[in-house]
Amino acid sequence: MKKVNIEVPGLRIIKTILAVLIVMVIGVLSNGLLRQYDMAIVAVLAIQGTVVKSFKEVKTRISATVIGGIIGTIAMCIMYIENSKIFNIVLIPLGIFLILYFCSKLINRSEYILIACYVFLAITLDEEPQIGWIYPIRVMANTIVASIVAMLVNLYTPKRRKRVRVIKENKK
Repeated sequence: MKKVNIEVPGLRIIKTILAVLIVMVIGVLSNGLLRQYDMAIVAVLAIQGTVVKSFKEVKTRISATVIGGIIGTIAMCIMYIENSKIFNIVLIPLGIFLILYFCSKLINRSEYILIACYVFLAITLDEEPQIGWIYPIRVMANTIVASIVAMLVNLYTPKRRKRVRVIKENKK
């Protein structure tokens, strides 16, 4: 018999799959309020190699989501009142400018820019924009819930010691 080394999936892979599984269940239990797609992406991105890196990623993600969500909500309300496609063509780049300026110059957190812009655009460029607080809160809740789940999974998953498993292969 020949011995074959098969590498067992690493802990980060297992934690990522577990976080995605949990947010998928939460999405089902929320009866459509939270979107599985958005939460699964956030869960994959939030799991990092160490708990410290994961915590930093979650903190960044939640803070940037709130910034993009607030600016996006204000822009969405203005877009609803004005109701002009030409006006929106100017308003959306203005919102992006505000995020860029606020994150990079005022609070010196350029790592927030990408996520804040994504959330802003998710709110303002939705195919069927919804006025009111429900949609922006839903977008922000998806990110916050998935980030917290990923952080908890990363925090409470035991460390793995053995990485390689040896199995015996029958020669034919």
